[in-house]
Amino acid sequence: MIFNLFKQNIFLGIDIGTTSIKLVELQKTKQKIELTNYGILEKYGHLERINDAIQTNSFKLLEESTALLLKQLIEESKTKNQKTYMALPSFSGFVSMMELPEMSNKELSKAVHFQAGQYIPMPLQETTLDWQIIERTNGKIIILLMAVPTDIIKRYVHSAELAKINLKGLELETVAIARLLGKKEKGTIALIDIGGRSTSINIMDKGALRTSYNVDTAGGDFTQVISSGLGINPLRAEELKRAYGLNIRARGEVKITNLLVPLLDVIKREAEKAINNYFLRTKRKAEKVILTGGGSNLQGLEDYYSKQLAMPVTKGDPFSFGLISYNPNLAPIMKDIGPSLTSACAVVFKDI
Repeated sequence: MIFNLFKQNIFLGIDIGTTSIKLVELQKTKQKIELTNYGILEKYGHLERINDAIQTNSFKLLEESTALLLKQLIEESKTKNQKTYMALPSFSGFVSMMELPEMSNKELSKAVHFQAGQYIPMPLQETTLDWQIIERTNGKIIILLMAVPTDIIKRYVHSAELAKINLKGLELETVAIARLLGKKEKGTIALIDIGGRSTSINIMDKGALRTSYNVDTAGGDFTQVISSGLGINPLRAEELKRAYGLNIRARGEVKITNLLVPLLDVIKREAEKAINNYFLRTKRKAEKVILTGGGSNLQGLEDYYSKQLAMPVTKGDPFSFGLISYNPNLAPIMKDIGPSLTSACAVVFKDI
């Protein structure tokens, strides 16, 4: 139930993925931040028709159809049209670290924009830049530089306008998630966000994002390889993936595991590369791995990566971390849906 008394303190977070839309409604009080409502709309057509997705295989948002789905989700979840923030998928932007000598804030702004072209692999006139100071140390300023093609931002803004959403901000999901989980994790952490069509490999340190890049292996590929390997309908493959994952209790499940391992190892190798590169550059060793995103719900994944990477691996979301409270009645389901809602929650946290 939503009480009008707290209407001014209600915020919506929306995560538009390639195959689903997640929505959270958060309420801020003096004591806590609470999940008061959520909604998940999944579109399964992409399993049989690769381009039948919310975002196409060229990663372009389809504004009109997305707006219709947003309207449907908002109406069915009965959320209020409050201040809304949207997560931009990690594959839609670029993130890089920039190191500059100590200088005034006015000089810093000029220096960042002057040197940004050395870090961003596309014409600056076609991008929207943002940046934040991560650390000041030993006479140096460490900057997190972010860039998103302006065309992508326009598509999201247009979708929000068509859906009559009170859009207040957009942010790359990787940056938002790292900032949110960084409220609890201050050590050196490998953050692996497994989405529908892309996996983001990130290193967090001292509560902030330090490196980030994407791998084109993700949850949708898990489903497709099961479908092809077992010769079954992709929808049935999706059901088997969710039901069994890497848990082996019968002969058929052994085959599912064998099909998934090569893809999981692609992600593992990229994670190892990111961990090793960061260590070589900073001499700071990753302490553990946090898995998030819908793909992290694959049963047995934590144990598998813990053995393969030889370090602690856990699923992470703002609910299990105690950053956002929720109705105790949701406890049985929150363990499963929490990682999927992380991006939607994270983009709200910047201004809540």
